[in-house]
Amino acid sequence: MQTLMRAAVIDATGRPDVLRIANVPLPEPAAGEVLIRVACAGVNPADWKCREGYLGQFMHYSFPFVIGFDVSGVVAAVGEGVTAWIPGQRVFAQTDVGAGKWGSYAEYVAVGQESVVAIPDSLGYAEAAAVPTPALAAWAGLFDEGGLKPGQTVLVHGGGGAVGTFAIQLAHAAGARVAATCSASRCDELKSLGCQMPIDYRGGAIANAVHDWAAGGVDLVLDAVGCGTLPNGLDLLKPGGILVAIMTLVSADSGPDAAEAARRGKRTALAYSRMPSGTRLREISALLATGKVRPPRIECLPLEDAALALGLVQSGKAPAKLVLQVGSPAEGEAWAQRRIHGVA
Repeated sequence: MQTLMRAAVIDATGRPDVLRIANVPLPEPAAGEVLIRVACAGVNPADWKCREGYLGQFMHYSFPFVIGFDVSGVVAAVGEGVTAWIPGQRVFAQTDVGAGKWGSYAEYVAVGQESVVAIPDSLGYAEAAAVPTPALAAWAGLFDEGGLKPGQTVLVHGGGGAVGTFAIQLAHAAGARVAATCSASRCDELKSLGCQMPIDYRGGAIANAVHDWAAGGVDLVLDAVGCGTLPNGLDLLKPGGILVAIMTLVSADSGPDAAEAARRGKRTALAYSRMPSGTRLREISALLATGKVRPPRIECLPLEDAALALGLVQSGKAPAKLVLQVGSPAEGEAWAQRRIHGVA
């Protein structure tokens, strides 16, 4: 008899009502894969975009399809050739959903071993699930594309979001000076993360504030919002500076104007997290373990509220970083131990 698991699935891409809770076959880890008993699944903008079909240009959907980019939980089993992981270990990862494989909105998910990382002892499962996609996107924007160096200046647009809060902390930990746009109510919080100059984006004077803080402009602008919410971003850069936009996948968002930037002696780039992501996530994990970086504010919802959670993220009304509580970690650890002894 085939073993089933509970999951949030879509039978076609589309609006929120295409998502349903169902019983689907429990995956078996293929060679090189780790089967994770899911404790928590992070909820990201990429998840509702996956539901609506924006990722169709990068992957093939095989329905029913389980969405979800971020996972934390316990190793339940490993596939052939996996020696770095054993059942019972606490892990987190960015799943392989971007390659068309099932994601984390389920009781179990199989992930390539190169993307799996041990959870720092200081983090719980909900905190760990809130990390991978936003932290990896921030890293890609700051360092892989932006080339940020110690002593340089960076403006993070959207400092109050999950990507923005990670970007502020990562840049600060790297020795950069950081300014960030946010709502007025978040200014003190962003200062506690290492932001020297929080700027109220509703004030309409972003450019003046940036140039008062960094005469001549900043080395790097990281646009973590997109969709034209940072007008005249090139004006904020010093000569030779770079504007990096986090890829939104929204068709109406064409990203920064590379030709105009080149005409003005400046640069642009698009950033996104690349697979496999374990190497970068381990570097981020080390910063989390030392307290130099901490997860964003979190609110947990049950898996059955996955559609609600995606709606809140899509509308911009989520009160914090949302995480789905999928399973009990204790149950997962016990299940993994049974796998070790061959009685599952």
